[in-house]
Amino acid sequence: MPELFTYIDYRKFLKDYYEEQKAKDAKFSHRYFTMKVGFSSSGYFSDVLAGKKNLSGAFMLKFAKALKMGREEEEYFLNLVSFNQAKTLEEKNRFYEKMMTTGKVKVDLLDAGQHEYISKWHYAAVRELLHYHDFGDDFKDLGRRLDPPIPAKEARKAIELLTTLGLIARDDKGNWRPTSANLKLGSGFDTFSLANHHRSTLELAVRALDAFPVDQRGFSTLTLPLTADKIRKAKTAIKNLRMYLLALSENGAKADRVYQFNFQLFPVTRIEKAEGDGV
Repeated sequence: MPELFTYIDYRKFLKDYYEEQKAKDAKFSHRYFTMKVGFSSSGYFSDVLAGKKNLSGAFMLKFAKALKMGREEEEYFLNLVSFNQAKTLEEKNRFYEKMMTTGKVKVDLLDAGQHEYISKWHYAAVRELLHYHDFGDDFKDLGRRLDPPIPAKEARKAIELLTTLGLIARDDKGNWRPTSANLKLGSGFDTFSLANHHRSTLELAVRALDAFPVDQRGFSTLTLPLTADKIRKAKTAIKNLRMYLLALSENGAKADRVYQFNFQLFPVTRIEKAEGDGV
C-alpha cells in the first residue's frame, strides 16, 4: 500500500492504491474493491476517485478497514478525508491541525513551511521590513515594528521560518536581509494556504479602517455588472496592476515602511451558468 502519511489528497492516495493493486493482479477492479468495502453500487468507487461523490463518515471507516489500516493510519485517513471534503476554511484548518499532530506524518517539510508562511500575514511583513530595517537579534523590537505588533516569540519564529525557506540571510554587517529568492508554492497546500492568507489580510484591512487616518490608507470599491468574458479581463487588469506595484516597490528611493495591498473580485448576486463561463 502507498505510504499514506505522504499524502494530502485522499483521492490521489486511493488512485495510487488502486493502480498498485492492479499492477499486482490484473483481476483487481473498481467493482472488486467496491465489493471488498461492502457497497452495492459498482460505480461508487469510480465516482469517488473522479470527485463526483464524497465519502460519508461511515464510508470513510469502511474504506479504512478494507485497506487494513493501523490505528494511526486510520486516524490520519479519516482526518485527511474530512480535510479534503470540508466546506469552510474553519473546518479545513481544524482537520489540517489534526493531520499534522499525527506522529508519522511525512508531508514534505518545505510544503509545510510554505503553508505556515502564507497562512499568516506577519511573515511576509517581516521579510519586507528587513529590506530597510537593520535587524540583528532584538526580537522584541522587531515585533513592535509591525502594526499590529506581534510578540517577540512570534518575531523569532518568523526569522527562523524565513531562514528555513531561504527567504532571508545575514549580510556582511550581520543584519538579516531578504534574499533574491521567491517563494514557490508546493502543489499540495496552495489553495488552502492562500485562503488563510487572504482571510488574515482582510482582517487587517477591517482593522485599518479605524487604526489609520485617511491620508495613510486608500480604500475604494466598485459594484458593477459583468459578463464572464469581462471578468476574465478584470482579472488580467488586477494582475497587471500587481506587477506594476511590484516593479514600483523595487525601484527608486529606499523604502521606509511596508504596506499591504489587497485585491478582491467576487460576486454579490447568484451566478446563473451561461455559455462562455469558466471563471
